[in-house]
Amino acid sequence: MKFPPKHVTAWGSVALMSMLCLFSTESATGAEVDENPDFLPMYQRNFAPNHEDRTPELNVVYLPDVLTSSSANATFACSHGFAWESDTRIPLLLYGKGIKKGAVSTAQVSNEDIVPTLATILSTAIPDDSNGNILSDALKNSLPWTKKHHKNNCSSTPPPKVALVFTLDQARADYFTNPQIKEAWQFTSKELIHKGTYYPNARLSYAGSRTAVSHTVIGTGATPGIHGIVGNNIKLGDSFPLAFNDAPRHSMDMFNMTAPSYADVMDLEKDNKPIIISMSPYGRAALGMGGHGASYSTASDNDIVVHLLMDTGLPYTNDAYFHLPESLRSSNDNTIRIDQWLLNNYGIDIHTDKWTESTTVTDNSPYAVPHDNVIEGPQGIFPDGTAFSFSHDSVTTSKTPPTSIYQLWDENVAFPSNSYFGETMNTPFYQLWAVDMLLKTMESEGVGKDKIADLVFYNFKCLDKVGHRYGVNSPEIYTYMYYMDYCLKKIKNWLDKNVGRNNYVMVVTSDHGAHNAYEGRILYRTDLFDAIEGEFGENVILNDPSEGEPFDDMIYLDQEMLDNAGATQADVAHFIEDTFPGYVYKVYTKDEIFSE
Repeated sequence: MKFPPKHVTAWGSVALMSMLCLFSTESATGAEVDENPDFLPMYQRNFAPNHEDRTPELNVVYLPDVLTSSSANATFACSHGFAWESDTRIPLLLYGKGIKKGAVSTAQVSNEDIVPTLATILSTAIPDDSNGNILSDALKNSLPWTKKHHKNNCSSTPPPKVALVFTLDQARADYFTNPQIKEAWQFTSKELIHKGTYYPNARLSYAGSRTAVSHTVIGTGATPGIHGIVGNNIKLGDSFPLAFNDAPRHSMDMFNMTAPSYADVMDLEKDNKPIIISMSPYGRAALGMGGHGASYSTASDNDIVVHLLMDTGLPYTNDAYFHLPESLRSSNDNTIRIDQWLLNNYGIDIHTDKWTESTTVTDNSPYAVPHDNVIEGPQGIFPDGTAFSFSHDSVTTSKTPPTSIYQLWDENVAFPSNSYFGETMNTPFYQLWAVDMLLKTMESEGVGKDKIADLVFYNFKCLDKVGHRYGVNSPEIYTYMYYMDYCLKKIKNWLDKNVGRNNYVMVVTSDHGAHNAYEGRILYRTDLFDAIEGEFGENVILNDPSEGEPFDDMIYLDQEMLDNAGATQADVAHFIEDTFPGYVYKVYTKDEIFSE
């Protein structure tokens, strides 16, 4: 077999690739490659100082336009997980009480800075494990309710009643600024950015630009080398389980996270009086932000950490550690399953209705924005006049709907898998339902109704799903952004009505960016792994390339076998760099990461 292999992507056509590249700010040979960036400090923050046992012997940095796949039938158009700016540069803005209005900061900040900033605003302790910085240039010069300014904390100005963090999953920083798509963010731009503090130079300080990794950074204020979630999968002994939600399926197991979340610390400090909510269509995002729940200490309670489960189209949690409110439990009197909710509140029948470029939705839910409840995308036209069209099913038509309305947690029974609603996650309809479930929870639990500040995390996961499927600059992603912008407006409308203007603080950010592939640039893991084992011995690689994330760039080696062959980690690293020059930029070794 010759290396590197030259394959073409299974998902791409010439027409689609032209559309994907229409308003891209990347090129196949970006300036960063020419500048020869040193990513080693980012990889060191990803694993050091505490998690040498979870660190792979090799970290492969692919070129910024390369995709990796375990299958020749790849159905995704973009990826992320690398240290390049396309994957690590993110939007970050703060808005609301205590935040400067109309400020733009040129500071280079990162997601671990969110927790210490919120703790400062809410006058609570910063978690000891947090290594983020306070975003002081976003804060008004005086926060009169804080002990820092009033030793007796007797100010007549109360702190915010609720702090909210929203992650726009897989949102690149240029989504807010690119002239070809920024008009989709009219509310976000005119209200949140214009009246808040915006950080155009925000970038992840670590290399692991993945869902589980970054959401745990956002939740803990600590980089991965401290909190332990170094990938969507991690190494534990001789196995490579999911960092969260391992076995049985959807167990919502958070014990691999070795640092407390801000929710853990804040809730305990306030005697479990704050309402804590963390919600996402992906459990690993909700857990990374929400924390340990009742398992954090003997004095901790069951916070509301919810996985909006695609298998059933219903909210779900592990009742052993977390709490699912009655308002999120399906019944004949509470028809909240995704298909029922969308039909009753939006007139969308996902069993038959398709998502197209001309779809217009009217929001008749209890949380609709008054007099501004029609969601209309660009109607198939880019700002430069280029037309596009698409039509996608809203459910997996080859499957049947799940028969069980809801199944409670049972540690002895694996959760049944049903991908019928899985396709719905690749449409904006899933997002409309998910945001309503968040607002339903906030309303039923009385968020912002007392003097104790509450804490809410929410992950707009479907942006990531649409991006992976169709590309970071696709017509679908552009159209989808209009729905996200409406959802942010809808949440603010609810807060203004139920909590009160200037009674809350909001953070909007992303867990990572993403990059498209150009000209069929996919490197298959089996080809990479076969080449390594052909040179250094069969079974020298411990992880299975078919397992997927994070094993496209994290390679675990049998160090004893390597030693017996008289080879080093550096030998394997140089072999990969020399064998795959059109795909690999650099390979960092574990020895380098933990060098003095």
